[in-house]
Amino acid sequence: MLFFYNAVKKIVKLDGRTLTVFAVFFFLLSPLIIQALEPDKFTNYFISLWWVVVTATTVGYGDYFPVTVPGMLFGIIVIMTGLFVIGAIVGKTTENFVNWKKQKEEGRLVYKGEGHYVVIGWSEDKIRDTIEEMLVADPSRDIVLIAKQPKHPMAQERVHYIQGDATEYDTLERANAFACKAVIIFSPEGVDNSSLADGQTLLIATTLESYAERKGREIYTIAEILKENHRHSFRHAKVDELILSQQSISHLIASSTVNQGSSRLFMNLLSKDQGDELYAISKRPEWNTYNDAYEWLKDRGALLVADHDDTGIIRRLDDPIPDTARLFIIADTATYVGLSGQAVAAGVKERG
Repeated sequence: MLFFYNAVKKIVKLDGRTLTVFAVFFFLLSPLIIQALEPDKFTNYFISLWWVVVTATTVGYGDYFPVTVPGMLFGIIVIMTGLFVIGAIVGKTTENFVNWKKQKEEGRLVYKGEGHYVVIGWSEDKIRDTIEEMLVADPSRDIVLIAKQPKHPMAQERVHYIQGDATEYDTLERANAFACKAVIIFSPEGVDNSSLADGQTLLIATTLESYAERKGREIYTIAEILKENHRHSFRHAKVDELILSQQSISHLIASSTVNQGSSRLFMNLLSKDQGDELYAISKRPEWNTYNDAYEWLKDRGALLVADHDDTGIIRRLDDPIPDTARLFIIADTATYVGLSGQAVAAGVKERG
């Protein structure tokens, strides 16, 4: 048993290609040898191959067997070699699977998908909740999380983890960031100084911009910042959207204090489980003015509220709608599905 164990250990250490070549060579050549030793018993190559396989795997059906001493001796060789080869293959396969699983948990694998979302940063509450909302909102896309946790912080099949520094090209490359639909940069956790936190966010955004230029692609980027007066610093970083998390909460509290009940309206729009939601749609060919879109949507149970970030279109309904318009509506999911012909669960979606 010790000899067998040591032999298998040595064979397992062979690289996969060498082991595969040896196994193929063994199983293809052995039938020719047994045919040469016992031509009367093993009349064709297929029967010989059958005997080699069942003997090497120690199944031994007994329908074919050698009757001469040389044939029996070769049978012993086939059994012993088969034990080594099969044991080595099973061991190598197990070893590779364990290594793959370990690398996946530690975020060391390369993500090769496209059209995914990249989330940079980690926190047990805010970012976890955001990812869970995104998974429900867009069930067709994966999420790649970039963080510095020692192991994958979320046990979710559609969330792929990349451990690393988002200010390094190699990390962005492993996340396949140039082929993603959007990148969300969260403000770093545990940084009390808002200037320092926004500075780190800006560094990531700048690295992402440089990476995109290097790849010849545009990457839609959303960044969370802590202070309003830091907006100008992101002007040249080509960040598409800036979210003021702390000031947004302050504004919501102040608004609900003055306009009591308004917070419930905001929360309904933000929640995937309650009421109507905010969706994005494109201009239809028959819409010439905002009023055309407004009336058409109203008749179908949806409310037009903005074009991009312009919420003043309700006062300019006679203005023509540009072809580049990105119209936001408030509607329930069933209404939106009927309007767009695209089934979604929740969240802000863009048709097509």
